[in-house]
Amino acid sequence: MRVSRLGFLAGLGSLGALSATNRAEAALPPWFPLPPPLKPKIGGRALVLSGAGARGAYEAGVLKWLFKDVDAQGSPYDIICGTSAGAINSAFAARANGASIAEVGQLWLTMPQADVLQLIPPAQHAVNAAQAFNESSEHGYPRKLRYLSKANGELKAMGSKEDLAKIMAVVNPDGIDTLIKKHPLTLAEMKTNIIVNATNLTRFTSDAFYHFTGSTAAAREYEFVRPVALASSTGRSLRPSGLRWRLTDDNLVKAVLASTAVPSVFPPVEVPVYESGAKELYVDGGVANNTPIATAVAAGANDVTVVIASAANEGMEKQPDTLPALLQGSFSVIQRELLEDDVRLALAKNLLSRYRNYRGLSAQTVAFLQAIQSAEWQPIRLRVIRPEKPLKLTSFGFNDGPNLQAAFDQGYADAQHPVVFSA
Repeated sequence: MRVSRLGFLAGLGSLGALSATNRAEAALPPWFPLPPPLKPKIGGRALVLSGAGARGAYEAGVLKWLFKDVDAQGSPYDIICGTSAGAINSAFAARANGASIAEVGQLWLTMPQADVLQLIPPAQHAVNAAQAFNESSEHGYPRKLRYLSKANGELKAMGSKEDLAKIMAVVNPDGIDTLIKKHPLTLAEMKTNIIVNATNLTRFTSDAFYHFTGSTAAAREYEFVRPVALASSTGRSLRPSGLRWRLTDDNLVKAVLASTAVPSVFPPVEVPVYESGAKELYVDGGVANNTPIATAVAAGANDVTVVIASAANEGMEKQPDTLPALLQGSFSVIQRELLEDDVRLALAKNLLSRYRNYRGLSAQTVAFLQAIQSAEWQPIRLRVIRPEKPLKLTSFGFNDGPNLQAAFDQGYADAQHPVVFSA
């Protein structure tokens, strides 16, 4: 019997297919075939405002564009989620009115007058001592001795070694506290769902304070706070790395201030936790969750607009050769990795929501998957607003009036041209 070359190859293919059935089946992803997208129970659009320091002025400019029609059309977002400077902006944006958007713009543009970078006495004495030492090097004796004596006096005024060892920050928080409290914030004003991220140093977790409103509030809260526990081989339960607490009028401002408390710059903030009745110690949310995309997705969002006040790979243009450049480069790498991890987590959750083939999995793994899954899912759309080039305004440029204004204007312009991704 004659067999054409094509027939011979087809026959080999059939034999190969039979022998590879098990391998091919194993190679298929557990969500294959992909179920059709369904309309989620909650869904909605989220605005994520990342940590930015003084570059919160950039975010305020973005808000001016995004909320330009808020008084006529209502809030363009269902959820507003913020960290650090983004937490301040989130609280104002969640009011969902034009006056509040203008107010937060003025808050950032008047930062120089607020003088938020007031050093605590020991830190100021250290600065004075350094200036006196520097001045002494420019003079000969006996004038040199006068500056050395002044430097010595400033060093003594710093306090004892024991007292200095207890210092947890170098900037007096009164400046930023006063500035925020000049604009009273209450939950009654919050017309949009809001989430504020902060880092808990009592429990050592990355936490989120939330307030949900409207007809979907109960469903959104259920999805957001439901526990995820995975029994380990030792029989112990693994708690989630981040906890979620309700915002109240007693802790709203405290949570916002805690989210901005950059470690070693501003002191930690005690925040009353509604669920426990205790006060817990918090610092900047950007320590672990600077761009909380996954947090917004966990609250039910499937269309997320992310505002980032730094250009891609900023601070990594060249190998650092100074201490400031070393710190900036290290910080840039940390923030880039956190951002990429948050995007990966959002995508992974979306994939795991489709996972329905539990064959061969342990009971603990099945329980874990079921705990984090939703009955419905929808592909996530991601919109990113960020500057193409590094802003001249630094993260600590709170007193830099001209560049605060320039960053604000750049944010307003960039908001009109977001980059859109589908996930």
